[in-house]
Amino acid sequence: MVLSVLMLGALALRLQVVWQRTSNVPDKMALRLAGDEIGYEEFAYALLQGTFFPSPVRVPAYPMFIAAAYYALGERSPAKLLYVQAFVGVVAVPLTYLLARRLTGIIPALVAAGIVALDDALIWHARGIYTEVLYTPLLLVALLALLWALQTPRPWGFAWAGASLAVVTLCRPTTALLPLLLPLLLPWGWTLKQKAGVYLAYVLTVVAVIAPWTYHNWRTYHRFLPLTVSGGALWYGSPEFYHLTQRQRDFLDIWANELNPQRNGGHDPHTIDGDRYFTRRAIYSIRAEPGVYVRYSLKKAVYLWLGNPVVEWPYSALYNWAEMRQWYPYSSQKLLNMFVARQLPIIALAALAFLAVRRRIQPLLPLVSVCAYFTLAYMITWAEMRYSEPLHPLLAIILVTAGREGCDVFKHRSGNVSLQT
Repeated sequence: MVLSVLMLGALALRLQVVWQRTSNVPDKMALRLAGDEIGYEEFAYALLQGTFFPSPVRVPAYPMFIAAAYYALGERSPAKLLYVQAFVGVVAVPLTYLLARRLTGIIPALVAAGIVALDDALIWHARGIYTEVLYTPLLLVALLALLWALQTPRPWGFAWAGASLAVVTLCRPTTALLPLLLPLLLPWGWTLKQKAGVYLAYVLTVVAVIAPWTYHNWRTYHRFLPLTVSGGALWYGSPEFYHLTQRQRDFLDIWANELNPQRNGGHDPHTIDGDRYFTRRAIYSIRAEPGVYVRYSLKKAVYLWLGNPVVEWPYSALYNWAEMRQWYPYSSQKLLNMFVARQLPIIALAALAFLAVRRRIQPLLPLVSVCAYFTLAYMITWAEMRYSEPLHPLLAIILVTAGREGCDVFKHRSGNVSLQT
């Protein structure tokens, strides 16, 4: 019953932010899209018109989700799509509860679900046409499937877990190398033969599910492209790009010049050849200044969780609400919600340190490994805080697990004091 109440509250909050964006739009087709929203929506509409991904810029899962929503609605309506996404975003609440129940008790699991229901960053996923709203529940499903598979060395369980991870990867390709972590998570008591069998089942299923998309890329572009182009992501994380940002140039200015094929000699990072050109430039820049790259990568670890000042508000901006209101007329409640949501990574890190001291971190190893994997992946390339927002349910679970451990410690010490008295 509590979980149902949390889901209803989560739905109400998500419907509210969607209504705030769509209420002043007289024509539902006139919803103003910005940034990557335009590309996702156009790919989805092209699917309904019979054109299957003519560009290597996106993986298929999210545009296909949008197309399915349009088909079910019977019209091309970005505004109505946002209302559909509000319901999809709520799915993260019960999934967080189920994942937390694998690791802790009922009450902490409900608290974790409540954190996800009230998380401002996750709430705002519903009002944007971006992958996060679908990616978050898909990632939780993949982790649930993996935890269930880790109970027994049965290949079929790992095959299902691999299939779910492949779907996540087809929504956002960052998880493509996540199977490399599986050997670290397998129970020590399993035999080498069992470990090899389940690992092969996991990896081969991932490859099999992704293979049709890879074949589409081969047939369309006559190149081996397993997923998609990076759009110059490694170059964004290179010393060359870092120096540009240190000259007080914002991301849009750099995109309009260095990444504009009309001004850079015809190199479009959204094509295969253009992406490889910028990757070569990035590698050359990294080799030339490895120290700068290491320093920039360490900064990106912070940017991922607390905000990249090049494209987002830096963490310190949350302490200056007047400055933030200069960019957008946020209410005090909204600014408070944003502030609380951005503290979650810091609080979760402190909780993780507490569990490490208490030597209670072993059950959370899969979640910690996933968070570490994403941190490293974005440290190497390009980091924005929105890339870490799908990991907030994992942070919530770490937090409540530490909270329960803290309560147990307090009860134990109180009991000892009573006995001594």
